[in-house]
Amino acid sequence: MKRILLILLGVGVLLANVAAVQAAQVDFTVGQSAVNMDLFYNGASIPVTGSIPEGALVVVRFIGKIGEVTMKQKGKAMGLLWMNMNTLHFSNMPAICLVESSAPLAGAGRAGEKLGLAGVAESIVIEPASADRQMLLPEILKLKKSEGLYREDADAVKLESAKDGRQAFSGQVRVPSRLSPGEYSIEVFAVKDGEVIAQDVKPIAARLVGAPAFIANLAFNHGTWYGILASVIAMAAGLVVGLIFRSKGGGH
Repeated sequence: MKRILLILLGVGVLLANVAAVQAAQVDFTVGQSAVNMDLFYNGASIPVTGSIPEGALVVVRFIGKIGEVTMKQKGKAMGLLWMNMNTLHFSNMPAICLVESSAPLAGAGRAGEKLGLAGVAESIVIEPASADRQMLLPEILKLKKSEGLYREDADAVKLESAKDGRQAFSGQVRVPSRLSPGEYSIEVFAVKDGEVIAQDVKPIAARLVGAPAFIANLAFNHGTWYGILASVIAMAAGLVVGLIFRSKGGGH
């Protein structure tokens, strides 16, 4: 009898632990498996829905691969002529970082800062080491924001009322038109008391389809045919422009 009680107690503890783990998990789905970039692609809106532990803030990030950006720094030579002076390397920065949350990250403590653009900026390495980081860092972030590749949007994710220790959430990740084909990730974090208490990630691809895919295939795999097609298009465009100006001239 004692042995049976011990077994039942062990099963109860195990079930309680499983329930606790499940309650602490992030569970989410992405409304599409890929971003299809056709001839009329002008950005996309990706639905993200799921649930997080009750009382947590939810952060959704669309993020690209970590890479490097090389730029030229302009300056005055001998105080007279503007020209390229130094080559700057910005490394350890994602190609794209779109951050959406259910509340401002400023109120989420250190975890909120790390998950937002402030955390991205903190991790960027600028070379040469003698470069003015305090001046350059805001400028590279400003550039990425102007391109639509970096964004932080508070209150963009909607949280539902709590039920059974969980809160459902929903949002739309708005992806810019400047997105490059490649592999990306959608990350979801649950933040509570300044710490990430649960997280999950799912891959999502951006791919060319239709005419852009056909042209890219010609350019990379069939150079001769791509050159012929480009020449034909150029000649056709020239003929059309010539006809337009001829018709305008004839009207006078």
